[in-house]
Order: sequence, then structure tokens, then C-alpha cells
Amino acid sequence: MKTDMSGAKKSSATRARKRAGNRKIRNLTEELSRHEYSLGMPLLDAAVAGVTLGFKPSDRAMRAQAQRCWETLKPQLNQHLLSEDETVLPWAAKGAGALAPEVINRIKKSHREMRSLIGKLIGVSFEQDPDKVVSAAGKALCALAVKLDDLIDSEEMRLLPALRKMLFA
Repeated sequence: MKTDMSGAKKSSATRARKRAGNRKIRNLTEELSRHEYSLGMPLLDAAVAGVTLGFKPSDRAMRAQAQRCWETLKPQLNQHLLSEDETVLPWAAKGAGALAPEVINRIKKSHREMRSLIGKLIGVSFEQDPDKVVSAAGKALCALAVKLDDLIDSEEMRLLPALRKMLFA
């Protein structure tokens, strides 16, 4: 009597791929949580500097603070948005316990809005550019800090728990 082992091998390989995928998502969600936690003070500092510069772009101390905040936030934002858009959201949109399409769409919309604000900050030198440019960039920096803080709160309350539930289901 011969048994068909190819079905067992395929099933084992499928389970191994699923475990590897789950492990990758688990690591990403932990990394996103750490990044979000570490952004607290830079976001507050960015919001303060941005709102101040929006009304008083000649303030040298706030220009320096805005530049430091933007340099701190920029690489983390790029990594965060890329990780979510390319890995986490597609994974969360499929499979058992998938997030509702309206939740995914709301997150994607928020990411597009943040990218638009980031676009207004790319290439700006808070320390060197004229007051008019710094004023507009300060407003964009403040809006970005507020939007990012709101998104972090939303993710901590909704997205990350939902992802964890999907992982451990």
C-alpha cells in the first residue's frame, strides 16, 4: 500500500509559509508600536515649532527646533508608511479576520494626506529659507505632527489590536 506524501508535504509547506508570514507581520507590528511610542516628544516639539513659525517665521530658535524635528521624523515616517502600505495593510486586507475595506481605505487616505504634507516639507531648510517659505512649511509641519499623532492613536486603538487578534487567531 502506497500513501500519497505530496499532499502532506504541500500542507506542511503551506503552514510553514503562513507561520513565516505571521512572524514577519508580528515583527512589523512590534516595530511600528516602538516607533509610534518614540515619536511622542518629537511630534509635540514639531507641532509647537510649526505653529510658532506659521505666525512668526523669523523666530531663530523655533527654526532650529523645526529643522531638528523634521530631520528626526522624516526617516521614521518614510519607513513607517512604506512598511504599512507594502506589507501590513495588504496582509490585513485578506485572510480570516481581515480588516474591513473601509478601515483599510481610511488608513490609506490618511497616509495620502500625510504624504501630501511631507511633500510640502521636502527640500525646505527651516534655518536658511526665507520667512514666507518657512511660514508655509511651519504650518505643514504642525499639520503633519497633528495628523500623525491622530493616526498613531487610531492605530494603537484599532489597527494594532486587530492585527494581533488576526495573528493569534
